Amino acid sequence: MRPVNRGDRPIDGMGKPVNFKQYGDARNELINRLGCYCSYCEIRLPQALAVEHIQPKSLEPTLENEWSNFLLSCPSCNSIKGTKAINLHDYLWVHLDNTFRAFIYEKDRSPQIAGFLNAAQQQIAQNTLELTGLNREPSSPETVKDKRWKARKAAWDAALQAKVNLGQQPSEQMSQIILVLAIHTGFWSIWMTVFQNDTDMRQRLIDAFQGTSTDCFDGQTQALPRPNGQL
Repeated sequence: MRPVNRGDRPIDGMGKPVNFKQYGDARNELINRLGCYCSYCEIRLPQALAVEHIQPKSLEPTLENEWSNFLLSCPSCNSIKGTKAINLHDYLWVHLDNTFRAFIYEKDRSPQIAGFLNAAQQQIAQNTLELTGLNREPSSPETVKDKRWKARKAAWDAALQAKVNLGQQPSEQMSQIILVLAIHTGFWSIWMTVFQNDTDMRQRLIDAFQGTSTDCFDGQTQALPRPNGQL
Protein backbone atom coordinates (compact mmCIF):
# COMPACT_ATOMS: atom_id res chain seq x y z
CA MET A 1 0.00 0.00 0.00
CA ARG A 2 1.74 3.13 -1.24
CA PRO A 3 2.42 5.83 1.39
CA VAL A 4 1.53 9.26 0.04
CA ASN A 5 1.74 12.94 0.82
CA ARG A 6 -1.74 14.40 0.38
CA GLY A 7 -0.62 17.76 1.67
CA ASP A 8 -2.56 20.55 3.30
CA ARG A 9 -5.84 21.94 2.04
CA PRO A 10 -5.41 23.67 -1.35
CA ILE A 11 -4.97 27.44 -1.48
CA ASP A 12 -6.95 29.68 -3.85
CA GLY A 13 -5.62 32.57 -5.93
CA MET A 14 -5.97 34.91 -2.97
CA GLY A 15 -3.83 32.68 -0.79
CA LYS A 16 -6.77 31.46 1.26
CA PRO A 17 -7.65 27.80 2.01
CA VAL A 18 -10.24 26.43 -0.41
CA ASN A 19 -13.63 25.55 1.03
CA PHE A 20 -15.19 22.85 -1.13
CA LYS A 21 -18.91 23.37 -1.73
CA GLN A 22 -19.21 19.73 -2.80
CA TYR A 23 -16.75 16.99 -2.00
CA GLY A 24 -16.52 16.00 -5.66
CA ASP A 25 -14.90 19.35 -6.36
CA ALA A 26 -11.77 18.05 -4.62
CA ARG A 27 -11.26 15.18 -7.07
CA ASN A 28 -9.00 16.96 -9.55
CA GLU A 29 -6.81 18.39 -6.80
CA LEU A 30 -6.45 14.96 -5.21
CA ILE A 31 -5.50 13.40 -8.55
CA ASN A 32 -3.02 16.20 -9.22
CA ARG A 33 -1.32 15.39 -5.93
CA LEU A 34 -1.67 11.61 -5.71
CA GLY A 35 -2.05 10.41 -9.29
CA CYS A 36 -4.91 8.35 -10.74
CA TYR A 37 -4.58 5.54 -8.22
CA CYS A 38 -6.83 4.06 -5.57
CA SER A 39 -5.41 4.88 -2.15
CA TYR A 40 -6.14 1.34 -0.99
CA CYS A 41 -5.67 -1.28 -3.73
CA GLU A 42 -3.45 0.96 -5.94
CA ILE A 43 -5.32 0.23 -9.17
CA ARG A 44 -5.04 2.95 -11.82
CA LEU A 45 -8.47 4.29 -12.82
CA PRO A 46 -8.26 7.73 -14.46
CA GLN A 47 -12.02 7.98 -15.08
CA ALA A 48 -13.64 6.03 -12.25
CA LEU A 49 -11.83 7.18 -9.11
CA ALA A 50 -14.04 8.78 -6.48
CA VAL A 51 -13.35 11.14 -3.63
CA GLU A 52 -13.24 8.77 -0.67
CA HIS A 53 -14.39 9.83 2.78
CA ILE A 54 -12.16 8.33 5.43
CA GLN A 55 -14.91 8.95 7.96
CA PRO A 56 -18.18 8.16 6.15
CA LYS A 57 -20.20 11.27 5.44
CA SER A 58 -23.39 9.54 6.55
CA LEU A 59 -21.97 9.18 10.07
CA GLU A 60 -19.84 12.34 10.15
CA PRO A 61 -21.75 14.91 8.04
CA THR A 62 -19.59 17.78 9.28
CA LEU A 63 -16.62 16.15 7.50
CA GLU A 64 -18.38 15.69 4.15
CA ASN A 65 -16.49 18.53 2.45
CA GLU A 66 -13.34 18.54 4.58
CA TRP A 67 -10.01 18.06 2.80
CA SER A 68 -8.60 16.26 5.85
CA ASN A 69 -11.22 13.54 5.34
CA PHE A 70 -10.45 12.87 1.66
CA LEU A 71 -8.53 10.17 -0.17
CA LEU A 72 -9.12 8.54 -3.59
CA SER A 73 -10.83 5.20 -4.02
CA CYS A 74 -11.86 2.81 -6.76
CA PRO A 75 -15.50 1.60 -6.85
CA SER A 76 -14.61 -1.78 -5.31
CA CYS A 77 -12.68 -0.46 -2.32
CA ASN A 78 -15.21 2.32 -1.82
CA SER A 79 -18.22 0.01 -1.81
CA ILE A 80 -16.61 -2.62 0.47
CA LYS A 81 -15.50 0.05 2.94
CA GLY A 82 -19.03 1.44 2.78
CA THR A 83 -20.32 3.33 5.79
CA LYS A 84 -18.40 1.52 8.52
CA ALA A 85 -17.76 3.61 11.61
CA ILE A 86 -14.05 4.44 11.67
CA ASN A 87 -11.75 4.74 14.65
CA LEU A 88 -8.67 6.15 12.93
CA HIS A 89 -6.21 4.39 15.26
CA ASP A 90 -7.64 0.97 14.37
CA TYR A 91 -6.28 1.22 10.81
CA LEU A 92 -3.20 2.27 8.86
CA TRP A 93 -3.63 5.23 6.52
CA VAL A 94 -1.57 5.97 3.43
CA HIS A 95 -1.28 9.69 4.24
CA LEU A 96 -0.31 9.14 7.89
CA ASP A 97 1.68 5.88 8.08
CA ASN A 98 4.34 4.10 6.05
CA THR A 99 1.84 1.54 4.84
CA PHE A 100 4.43 -0.11 2.59
CA ARG A 101 6.17 -1.46 5.71
CA ALA A 102 3.07 -3.30 6.86
CA PHE A 103 2.54 -5.72 3.99
CA ILE A 104 4.39 -8.30 1.91
CA TYR A 105 3.35 -8.80 -1.72
CA GLU A 106 3.40 -12.21 -3.38
CA LYS A 107 2.12 -13.25 -6.78
CA ASP A 108 -1.36 -14.81 -6.71
CA ARG A 109 -1.82 -13.92 -3.03
CA SER A 110 -3.54 -11.18 -1.15
CA PRO A 111 -1.17 -8.78 0.64
CA GLN A 112 0.36 -10.57 3.63
CA ILE A 113 1.13 -8.93 6.96
CA ALA A 114 4.83 -8.29 7.61
CA GLY A 115 6.28 -10.67 10.18
CA PHE A 116 8.22 -8.06 12.14
CA LEU A 117 5.06 -6.32 13.37
CA ASN A 118 4.10 -6.85 16.98
CA ALA A 119 0.71 -8.32 17.88
CA ALA A 120 -1.03 -4.95 18.15
CA GLN A 121 0.41 -3.76 14.82
CA GLN A 122 -0.57 -7.03 13.15
CA GLN A 123 -4.16 -6.52 14.24
CA ILE A 124 -4.19 -2.98 12.87
CA ALA A 125 -2.72 -4.22 9.59
CA GLN A 126 -5.36 -6.96 9.42
CA ASN A 127 -8.09 -4.40 10.08
CA THR A 128 -6.71 -2.32 7.22
CA LEU A 129 -6.88 -5.21 4.75
CA GLU A 130 -10.37 -6.21 5.83
CA LEU A 131 -11.64 -2.64 5.54
CA THR A 132 -11.64 -2.79 1.74
CA GLY A 133 -11.49 -6.54 1.15
CA LEU A 134 -7.80 -6.60 0.27
CA ASN A 135 -7.45 -9.78 2.32
CA ARG A 136 -9.45 -11.77 -0.22
CA GLU A 137 -7.55 -14.58 -1.90
CA PRO A 138 -8.07 -15.43 -5.61
CA SER A 139 -9.97 -18.56 -4.61
CA SER A 140 -12.46 -16.67 -2.44
CA PRO A 141 -16.03 -16.59 -3.79
CA GLU A 142 -16.08 -12.79 -3.40
CA THR A 143 -13.24 -12.35 -5.89
CA VAL A 144 -15.18 -13.80 -8.85
CA LYS A 145 -16.60 -10.35 -9.61
CA ASP A 146 -13.67 -8.44 -8.16
CA LYS A 147 -11.86 -6.77 -11.07
CA ARG A 148 -8.99 -5.76 -8.82
CA TRP A 149 -7.56 -9.28 -8.98
CA LYS A 150 -7.41 -9.35 -12.76
CA ALA A 151 -5.71 -5.96 -12.77
CA ARG A 152 -3.25 -7.08 -10.09
CA LYS A 153 -2.35 -10.18 -12.10
CA ALA A 154 -1.71 -8.03 -15.17
CA ALA A 155 0.55 -5.78 -13.10
CA TRP A 156 2.54 -8.75 -11.77
CA ASP A 157 2.98 -10.16 -15.27
CA ALA A 158 4.06 -6.77 -16.64
CA ALA A 159 6.50 -6.12 -13.81
CA LEU A 160 8.10 -9.58 -14.00
CA GLN A 161 8.57 -9.27 -17.76
CA ALA A 162 9.97 -5.78 -17.33
CA LYS A 163 12.55 -7.12 -14.89
CA VAL A 164 13.59 -9.76 -17.44
CA ASN A 165 13.81 -7.10 -20.17
CA LEU A 166 15.99 -4.85 -18.02
CA GLY A 167 18.28 -7.76 -17.18
CA GLN A 168 18.69 -8.57 -20.87
CA GLN A 169 19.04 -4.96 -21.98
CA PRO A 170 20.23 -2.76 -19.11
CA SER A 171 20.07 0.82 -20.32
CA GLU A 172 18.64 4.21 -19.49
CA GLN A 173 16.16 3.82 -22.32
CA MET A 174 14.86 0.51 -20.95
CA SER A 175 14.59 1.96 -17.44
CA GLN A 176 12.50 4.83 -18.78
CA ILE A 177 10.27 2.47 -20.75
CA ILE A 178 9.65 0.45 -17.59
CA LEU A 179 8.75 3.58 -15.63
CA VAL A 180 6.19 4.62 -18.23
CA LEU A 181 4.70 1.12 -18.16
CA ALA A 182 4.57 1.07 -14.37
CA ILE A 183 2.88 4.46 -14.15
CA HIS A 184 0.21 3.39 -16.64
CA THR A 185 -0.27 -0.02 -15.03
CA GLY A 186 -0.52 1.06 -11.40
CA PHE A 187 0.03 -1.15 -8.35
CA TRP A 188 3.18 0.60 -7.19
CA SER A 189 3.78 -1.90 -4.38
CA ILE A 190 3.96 -4.76 -6.87
CA TRP A 191 6.58 -2.97 -8.94
CA MET A 192 8.55 -2.13 -5.80
CA THR A 193 8.45 -5.78 -4.78
CA VAL A 194 9.47 -7.19 -8.15
CA PHE A 195 12.44 -4.79 -8.24
CA GLN A 196 13.25 -5.26 -4.55
CA ASN A 197 16.93 -5.94 -5.28
CA ASP A 198 17.33 -3.05 -7.73
CA THR A 199 17.84 0.15 -5.72
CA ASP A 200 18.04 2.29 -8.85
CA MET A 201 14.68 1.15 -10.23
CA ARG A 202 13.02 1.38 -6.83
CA GLN A 203 14.20 4.97 -6.41
CA ARG A 204 12.88 5.76 -9.87
CA LEU A 205 9.51 4.25 -8.93
CA ILE A 206 9.37 6.26 -5.71
CA ASP A 207 10.11 9.45 -7.64
CA ALA A 208 7.92 8.71 -10.66
CA PHE A 209 4.63 7.87 -8.94
CA GLN A 210 3.07 11.21 -8.13
CA GLY A 211 2.59 11.90 -4.45
CA THR A 212 4.65 9.01 -3.05
CA SER A 213 6.00 9.95 0.36
CA THR A 214 9.75 10.12 -0.20
CA ASP A 215 10.44 10.59 3.51
CA CYS A 216 9.23 7.02 4.09
CA PHE A 217 12.41 5.60 2.49
CA ASP A 218 16.12 5.87 3.09
CA GLY A 219 18.83 6.36 0.48
CA GLN A 220 18.77 2.65 -0.31
CA THR A 221 14.95 2.68 -0.78
CA GLN A 222 14.38 0.74 2.43
CA ALA A 223 11.14 1.61 4.20
CA LEU A 224 11.42 3.80 7.29
CA PRO A 225 8.96 4.44 10.12
CA ARG A 226 6.90 7.49 9.25
CA PRO A 227 7.31 10.44 11.62
CA ASN A 228 4.25 10.73 13.89
CA GLY A 229 2.67 7.66 12.27
CA GLN A 230 1.70 4.31 13.76
CA LEU A 231 4.19 2.54 11.50
